[in-house]
Amino acid sequence: SDVCSSDLGVDASHRGTTISTAMPVALEHYPRRRLYECFRHHPLPVLAISTAIDISGYEAAVKDHGMRFYTTLCWLISKAINDNACFRHRIVDDVLVEFPLVHPSVVVGLDDGNMSFADATYTGNVHADLANLRAAMGAARSRPNQDFTAGLEDRIFLTHLPWLSFTGIQHPFTPLYASIPVISTGRSFRNEGKDMLPIAVQAHHALVDGRHVADLLAHLTDLCRQLDNLVCAT
Repeated sequence: SDVCSSDLGVDASHRGTTISTAMPVALEHYPRRRLYECFRHHPLPVLAISTAIDISGYEAAVKDHGMRFYTTLCWLISKAINDNACFRHRIVDDVLVEFPLVHPSVVVGLDDGNMSFADATYTGNVHADLANLRAAMGAARSRPNQDFTAGLEDRIFLTHLPWLSFTGIQHPFTPLYASIPVISTGRSFRNEGKDMLPIAVQAHHALVDGRHVADLLAHLTDLCRQLDNLVCAT
């Protein structure tokens, strides 16, 4: 079960004024209310956890289906996030809300060594979503988007460092988007016969704890192992 689902905490009688698809969370039913109040106003309220997960068999499965390593990984991360309600929570205009779906904004490398942001859409359909990711990444390369904009609360930020098998990472921080998860991955490596993927998760501590990050990464590990089933199911 979803240990941080807020099914009983969503106030369905109102809609957020900033993002029409977001539903305010009724704090009187929110199981993390005391922790939410404890951490929400910290000057630096995010936690950041770096580790490595076992993705043995994933690269072979990607190749078998003619897919791309990172594009597919972006979809799997998006699915893992969307399957867990607390990672769809945001603080918008000082109001706790829950989005029904959140969508990936992916950092894309450019030929000149710079980067661009690619905004894709997540629906849960692996084939449609991968096509959308490829199109968004292609558009970001041909027409780079390098602007910091508002209105991205229904996003998750994804970035990949294929040059490094990192053990830690720190991202720029802005209070505007403190409640948006940032997921970073690095160059996979072999360790004791396993294919390991460096991964870091940054998230708002008012909304999640280390346990939730651990559950998210365990779910992502399972999804990587289930790629064949996920592809064939849709």
